Amino acid sequence: MMGHGAGTHAGGGWQASMLDPAGVRAWLDTLGRLAIRLPDGSEHFNVKVSPAFPITRPNRFLYLMAEDGKELGLLVEPRRMERESRDLLLAQADLAYFMPQIKRIVRVDEQTGGIAIWEVETDRGWSRFEMVSRGESVWFVGRDRVLIRDVDGNRYLIEDLSGLDLRSRHWAELYL
Repeated sequence: MMGHGAGTHAGGGWQASMLDPAGVRAWLDTLGRLAIRLPDGSEHFNVKVSPAFPITRPNRFLYLMAEDGKELGLLVEPRRMERESRDLLLAQADLAYFMPQIKRIVRVDEQTGGIAIWEVETDRGWSRFEMVSRGESVWFVGRDRVLIRDVDGNRYLIEDLSGLDLRSRHWAELYL
């Protein structure tokens, strides 16, 4: 059953209310903030959109949060929305979850204390970041897909580890 509103506790766990994408409308208000009309007709302003995992199916699930941080619901399959609302929500989700894709690893310098400084080329330009131990910062999502989190919580994605150039694969083998 699709509903609306904040999540509920179910059997001691948290369960988000599912929103029917066909009944959700999105627009920018006069201040340029995201506004949402839910299937029940209620309108919410300055809404935040947050992509939900799994990373293997980006933007299949989107959390909608009210200005005060209260969850409005979980939007499943936003592709079922009318086009303008869908495009706006997906653009907002991309802004909320900035995740550059690493195309080349230029170098990695290991520092004392287990910190490694990475210099990479991404789909959004050059970047330099610090990463702590592999166990806390690296997740393999499938065979050749790697998610890296730096010390500031930023995420980087290597879409295809085997598709990197030889030198980048060498750095990856040493530090991933």
